Amino acid sequence: MTYYRLLHLDLSMRFELALQMLNLSRPWGLVTALSEIYDVSRKFLYELRDKAEASILTALAGQPPGPKPVLETLIINGERIQRGIVTLATSIPGSIRGIQTCLEELLDTHCSIGFISQTLQLAGKVAEEHNQLLVPKGSVLGEADEIFQGRHPCLTVVDGNSFAVLQLSPQISRDALTWGVSFLEMQDRGVRFHDLACDGARGIRAGVQQAGLTIPLRPDLFHLLREANHLMRQLESSAYKVIEEAERCRRAESEAHGERRRKGRRLKVQKSVPEAQTKEQEAVDRYDLFVWLCQEIRQCLEPWTSEYMLTSSQQARETLETAIELMKDLGSVKINEYAQDLKKHEEELLAPLVWLEQQLSPWRDMEQAGSFSLESDMESTIIWAYKYRQALDLDDSFEGFPVQLRPVVKAFWQALSLFHRSSSLAESLHSWLRPYFQMHRGIPAWLAPLLQFYWNHHTFQRGKRKGKSPLGENTTWSQVLDLLIKPGVESKVA
Repeated sequence: MTYYRLLHLDLSMRFELALQMLNLSRPWGLVTALSEIYDVSRKFLYELRDKAEASILTALAGQPPGPKPVLETLIINGERIQRGIVTLATSIPGSIRGIQTCLEELLDTHCSIGFISQTLQLAGKVAEEHNQLLVPKGSVLGEADEIFQGRHPCLTVVDGNSFAVLQLSPQISRDALTWGVSFLEMQDRGVRFHDLACDGARGIRAGVQQAGLTIPLRPDLFHLLREANHLMRQLESSAYKVIEEAERCRRAESEAHGERRRKGRRLKVQKSVPEAQTKEQEAVDRYDLFVWLCQEIRQCLEPWTSEYMLTSSQQARETLETAIELMKDLGSVKINEYAQDLKKHEEELLAPLVWLEQQLSPWRDMEQAGSFSLESDMESTIIWAYKYRQALDLDDSFEGFPVQLRPVVKAFWQALSLFHRSSSLAESLHSWLRPYFQMHRGIPAWLAPLLQFYWNHHTFQRGKRKGKSPLGENTTWSQVLDLLIKPGVESKVA
């Protein structure tokens, strides 16, 4: 509590005295009179004048341009330092020594390497406890994959619907037994899988069998498309080389039959112009045809057509088989191997479309739609509204549709939300994890639980999940830190 030593002089009286003392034309003897009236010394009055003058000069002095700095008081205690350590370790890929440097620059506080390591270990244990309590409410569209740091795998399971990380577990091996135990542990926690998308890793598929999971296994369309893109780049590079060679042959022929020749040696070519042009046309046609076939395959595996109608599984099968046969005729060994790989996974690639068709067949036949007739225009409208539901701000109330048709719309939207055929989200998560693992040259025991906890609680900045976390919550990072850093549990700062 603030107070004046001279209680009989309040702020207004001091303000009046300062004004009279700053008056350069004040009469002679006024200071002595004021000293007697207010029972203060002449020294007090002159000091009051000097303080008022200094304050006025400071307020009216020239200031540097730009916004004024915000001055706030920050209490730096053990809890504040621990929160900063956990934030730096999760939000930014960095080493423990890098965290130490940041604390020295930002908070002007030196922390020992041991204190930082101890803080992260304690936070990692708390994060692991919270991660074990994570149980999605509905069925999980599982995406399983592995990321390696050195020779050590880290088993990853992601929910393809919410993008929540259900497991991030460094292991010694990635065999069927290790994966089977991981699936059993998630089952014991209450995780229920609707299906599981994975690449060709044998350990994952065998682990599903070991755990006794009777769920559909979806081949990873992401890897198949990435392999096709790799072949496209090779074919494009080969086509440019053949084009360059054909252009060289044309220049050599023009030089040989021209009246004037350029200085230097003549161009030497191994092929005639007609032969080079034939090879050029074959390379360009092979590239164009392969790109077109890949686009057709990609389109036929979509759940709906360009007219927003459900894709027919029979039509998709015919398109896929035709594209595979045409690929085999392109005369490339690598393309032929890719076509055989597609043929091998044909049934698994078409399985999601078959499932979707079976789920919506009763509703499309209008056995349960009452008096409404689900015409093609209405089906197209339902699928179009589902695709743009976020932009249209549509929710589960299905406003805008007739009341009698809303059960049909609900059935369509639920089935489409469970359509799943790729583990691309797991690959995206691995691209985020890689810098952390490389920075620490391994996977410390505390790192994976903290990163899993941070990811599941962070808020997406863009996309269809913008403004929400993978858990569907809208919490701040400060609230998340309250779960990891317990007040009163502090270590001594070195």
